[in-house]
Amino acid sequence: MKRRNMLSLVIFTMAICFSTQIKTDAQSAETFISEECQAYCEEIGRAYGICPELLEAIMESESSGNPRAVNGNCKGLMQVNVTYHQDRMERLGVYDIYDSKGNVLLAADYLLELFEEHGDVGTVLMLYNGSKNALERGARGDYTEYASKIMRRSEQLERLHGK
Repeated sequence: MKRRNMLSLVIFTMAICFSTQIKTDAQSAETFISEECQAYCEEIGRAYGICPELLEAIMESESSGNPRAVNGNCKGLMQVNVTYHQDRMERLGVYDIYDSKGNVLLAADYLLELFEEHGDVGTVLMLYNGSKNALERGARGDYTEYASKIMRRSEQLERLHGK
């Protein structure tokens, strides 16, 4: 548990340090993620030591909060790749990829694995958005933009939630 708390601190610190300040009106800072999904992000984020707002920001970007979203093999709120994460689904007992709580659980578990492996939030987000071999391929342009967008949005959501 101590390791997860330390990881939470690292994630929070990196998000603050590497994100840029954005001036937005109140309208654009609001989230369209349902209260139910926000509660899942809070519960699962805390259990995994991952900032809930980071999970929400990924959810907004990946599916716009639509639990039935599909993009190839990527499905659900967090656009989990069912082919790549079949073993994870079985290990965590998630049998319906469109189950909102299960989908967030799968994503958090994968993110924690990436954080333990790489540590850097930008790299983790780049890998989450790309593929396991994103770093080796050298495909950094779009993924870096994605990571920056998620970190900025996570910070906005933290302010919106009063954190």
